[in-house]
Amino acid sequence: MFCNKCGAQMGDADRFCPACGAPNPKMAQAQPGPAVPPAQATSVPGPQQAPGPQQVPGAAWTPGPAPQPPVIPGYYPKGCLSQAFEDITKVPGVMKRIVQIALLPAAIAFVSLLALVIPVIGWIACPIGLLLSWCAGICCNGYAIEWGRELSRGRGFDASGSILRSSLFSLGFFSSSLSSLLSLLAFVPMIVGWFILVFGSIGIAAARYSIGMSGLEGLLVLLVMGLYAVSGVASIFLSMFSDASVMHLAVTGRVESGFALGRVWKTFKSQLGKLFCASVLPGLIAGAVLAVAIMVLVFILLAVIASSVSSMGYGYSYSYSYNPIQAIVSGGFVTLLIIGLIAFAASFVGAFVSVLKYRAVGYWAQRYAPEWTHEGDADYTFRLPVGHGPASASGSVPGGPVQ
Repeated sequence: MFCNKCGAQMGDADRFCPACGAPNPKMAQAQPGPAVPPAQATSVPGPQQAPGPQQVPGAAWTPGPAPQPPVIPGYYPKGCLSQAFEDITKVPGVMKRIVQIALLPAAIAFVSLLALVIPVIGWIACPIGLLLSWCAGICCNGYAIEWGRELSRGRGFDASGSILRSSLFSLGFFSSSLSSLLSLLAFVPMIVGWFILVFGSIGIAAARYSIGMSGLEGLLVLLVMGLYAVSGVASIFLSMFSDASVMHLAVTGRVESGFALGRVWKTFKSQLGKLFCASVLPGLIAGAVLAVAIMVLVFILLAVIASSVSSMGYGYSYSYSYNPIQAIVSGGFVTLLIIGLIAFAASFVGAFVSVLKYRAVGYWAQRYAPEWTHEGDADYTFRLPVGHGPASASGSVPGGPVQ
């Protein structure tokens, strides 16, 4: 026989080829190797063996979750102010609350003033009513702050309950006190400028009288105008900082946070532009709209008064005893309606700006100062008695129902 590999002649007893060393094919056939167990046999899976979702016989196939777009840290589709405006305009019940916030303190004050017509009792009831009106205003301010605060805390509050609540009063009182204290600092340059103007004018007048001439008037005017400009710029920055401090106080829920200005400053200086849009821009826009509306209403009121004066006869036109109050009263229902519209417009815009501003500042704190949320959980001395209900109790999730 011959070797299958090199063709050399081999004997039947040779196990290997003497030329190339290849095994004898007859001996390889006579001594087969061990059979491969079926369990260890390998096979290439066909198309029908492709892995897929496990199906239950007889059940309908349900697709898996759709792939979500990647989340980019620090990216938000809407700004703080636009998101807050959407919450106000689209969440049911918010506009109703704003109307209540605008009318409640004014209605209490109006009734208190009407009580003055009651002999003896009116002089006691009027101060008490005005005090209640002030407390109602503090509670309304606390409501606006609380609605912005819940974005970070996520605990919610009873939005359908009464506005006159002790929890809202405490939050509004401490927050208003902190905001007023910080805002007063902006008037310091203006006060200094006023003193310089008064005493500088006296000094310049004395120098002019004794010397006969003085060239310090222009320098004095420039100095005073510069201090007034500094006061105006400082009022904007301190208003922004006070709103951030108020939200810091509200989110932490402790009075000591009102003095931790360094923690507020860390976030304040890094997100200054976004805080300007959330804190100052609502007041500027609403103030411009309110100014135009009041201007139109005042022109209508003047037209009504002029018409009333012309209808009173010629006797008043030649008399020096003309009383403008009589002309206003003679306008009747139209005059009272216009005055009421002016008062309501001012109250409504003020309430709208307060709710919008603190909601926007709440978004600002939630996005750029998340460390404030658990700042007061471990160490605190006096915690504000604000709402601690479940988040689902009153629509603490953005877009939830607000009564």
